[in-house]
Amino acid sequence: MNRLTASKLIALVIGLICIFFAYNYNKSATYKISGPIYGTYWQLVSTEYITDSLKKSIEDELSRIDLIASNYKKDSELSKINAASLNQKILISSDMYSLLSFAENLFEITNGYYDVTLGSLVIEKGFGPEYTMVENTLPVSIKRFNLISNNALIKNDNFQFDLSSIAKGYAVDRIAKLLINSNRNNFLFDIGGEIITNGSKHGAPWLIGIQNPSSIESHSIMEIYSSNFLAVATSGEYRNQKINENGDLISHTFVPKTKLSIADKSYSVTVASDKSSMIADAWATALNVLGPEEGIRLANDNDIAVMYIMQDENIIIKSNSWNYND
Repeated sequence: MNRLTASKLIALVIGLICIFFAYNYNKSATYKISGPIYGTYWQLVSTEYITDSLKKSIEDELSRIDLIASNYKKDSELSKINAASLNQKILISSDMYSLLSFAENLFEITNGYYDVTLGSLVIEKGFGPEYTMVENTLPVSIKRFNLISNNALIKNDNFQFDLSSIAKGYAVDRIAKLLINSNRNNFLFDIGGEIITNGSKHGAPWLIGIQNPSSIESHSIMEIYSSNFLAVATSGEYRNQKINENGDLISHTFVPKTKLSIADKSYSVTVASDKSSMIADAWATALNVLGPEEGIRLANDNDIAVMYIMQDENIIIKSNSWNYND
């Protein structure tokens, strides 16, 4: 064998070795991208390569939803609706219709304990942007609003919408749809703790950690494993709370019927849904307001998978539909 032939053979062997290692790396690699949004973070973990153009599509879609549902942007669709006059037809986007129609349905199911008309109350108590406060608005609406077909509404009371309990979940749904339509079928997508998993992590399930409400540290007390489509949302008062002018500890979630923040701050609420992150997000807030006893009853009546973790000895209470970490 001459030198040239030997060199070619060596180069071929090295090339095959490189291909072998690259193949095995790609079989186990995950790709991560992230960024800021909605005052928190977004993160995508995927087993398939994420191109720059796909990342831009994700960022564009997140920004588009921000201009629909944000109560921090004066030029958002939500802020314009909040500033609109009463008893007049207000044209709305299909996204806004989806958000409000689901929210109003949940308002009925929970007998008013889930309410997106508390925007003024939230701002008044120091948990929202003061610069978007509209004059003479009500802390809680009685007459509420009417949805006209699927592209308009009429406000019957001078209230302000607050969609913070549902908009992140809706955005997670939109990005999951975008990824699946882009043939990225194995991923975990997360906006500030609102999570969707789809498919698997190279054949293994995705792992979702549930925060320990008894600890100020960011570590999980329990894990959920998923190898299919699953949305998970957690609500609780153990992080976002403050001392008011009277020296009382108040939190960011309010009971519509009393206009007071949740009195019992001793638990977290995690909802899992195989349908939608918006469903998980909104129901987590509703069941947080209702509390464990009434919340479990309503969850069982509506086939909602919920888990309450109590700070006292981390006692766990589950609805009948919860079967995600047994």
